[in-house]
Amino acid sequence: MTDETALEAGFPAAPDDAPRIDVATPSGVLRGSVEGGIRHFRGIRYARAERFEAPQPEEPWEGVRDALADGPMCPQPRFGMVMLALPKRIPPMSEDCLFLNITAPAAPGEPAWPGIASEPLPVMVWIHGGAYVNGSGGGEIYEPSRLVQNGDVIVVGINYRLGVFGYLPIEGVAPANLGVQDQLAALAWVHENIAAFGGDPDRVTLFGQSAGADSIVELLAIPEADEYYGRVILQSAPLGLNKGREAIAAQLGASLVRELGELSPADASADQLIDAQLRAPRGLTGDRLTVGMPYAPTPGVWPIAPAAERESRLRRRAAAIDVLIGYTRDDFTPFLGNVAALRVMQASPALRPATMPVSGELTRRVFGAPARDLARLLDDAGARVFTYRFDWRPKGTPWGACHCIDLPFVWADEEFWRGSPMLGGAVWSDLEQFAVGIQQQWARFAREGSPADTWPEFDAKRMIGRKFTLSPRYAARTTSVAGS
Repeated sequence: MTDETALEAGFPAAPDDAPRIDVATPSGVLRGSVEGGIRHFRGIRYARAERFEAPQPEEPWEGVRDALADGPMCPQPRFGMVMLALPKRIPPMSEDCLFLNITAPAAPGEPAWPGIASEPLPVMVWIHGGAYVNGSGGGEIYEPSRLVQNGDVIVVGINYRLGVFGYLPIEGVAPANLGVQDQLAALAWVHENIAAFGGDPDRVTLFGQSAGADSIVELLAIPEADEYYGRVILQSAPLGLNKGREAIAAQLGASLVRELGELSPADASADQLIDAQLRAPRGLTGDRLTVGMPYAPTPGVWPIAPAAERESRLRRRAAAIDVLIGYTRDDFTPFLGNVAALRVMQASPALRPATMPVSGELTRRVFGAPARDLARLLDDAGARVFTYRFDWRPKGTPWGACHCIDLPFVWADEEFWRGSPMLGGAVWSDLEQFAVGIQQQWARFAREGSPADTWPEFDAKRMIGRKFTLSPRYAARTTSVAGS
């Protein structure tokens, strides 16, 4: 893919005038760019897969392969969380979506880069969220330059198949958990190739938010993933949405086939499959909260552990890992809008306080209590565990410390987050000061296994080790347009 084609297609891509840099990996030579003291290698293919087939590792290649533009993301419906950010351009989509990005600090003397740094850097592999139906490992929202620069780490973002393409078992047509197989294939590629970029393959941290964090918990129970990481950061994993998944998956697969009618899932277009994916959850039976996120890994189908073996597998893995796990104080508030009456109440300043007990209880059930239970289990089995809660509530929003409120403190920049409804007009310079500390703690955890000297290890008597909030002198400062 040429620079010009990538830019016309809408992919995040290297500027035409950015110096180029070649890296020889065990798979072949990749050509990236140096932008503002950061090395970017975008759109690296780690595997290939036909529809409803297992991923096949990418074969080594001859010559130089451009890594100058993001690869496409999996086909998906429009993202529904309008409180996250103002509308952005939608990255291109394709079923051929098994790509990853690598972002690293520039070595001295670049672009005439003589080789990797003498001391390999810790590697942080991001697994994106989006309820297993939305998102990508790159794009504008997960631009990692701030984290790379402030943390002195290498960041890898991966794409994987979503929704009907990656998480829906269809009898006789598609196995469950293809998206999980994609994640394993991406981690294998990183393990084999990251040293060429200056990364330490023995010091890899998996980190993710929402469905990405949920994915990492699944990976903790997959022995085939053991060699690919040693630390994990889990942000707002919806671990309370895992009841009766086997039955829900079977219903969902049959429902999608009915929605397609005479059209075979193998022959339908991507758009037809997405339309059916949106309709298929109607009428699902099972746990009322779990059916709210119907597409997800199915227990008992390789590589996912059967539900009865999950705890024993987690205990087996625990002694060899460091864990940082947390959630936001009001994680569930954006999802209250799925209920019409609660949506009306949320929109009214007078009625909004009445929704807080509901939000608090659902946050506890879906995010808080399961996170604390997992921390207790892993700590008891020998892991080094740190816990946190993100408590900052911007003034003037109905969502409080909501799901995704932590993302601006790790990813992207002022331009992307300007006008974000969930930030409530907060002054960007105040957020940036707060963010640098979080980025450095996340990076230190990736480097040393501990986020800060003052951060206590998990204690069952003190379930939340660190509570994040802005200083009161910043919390009240807002501007009419966020970031202006």
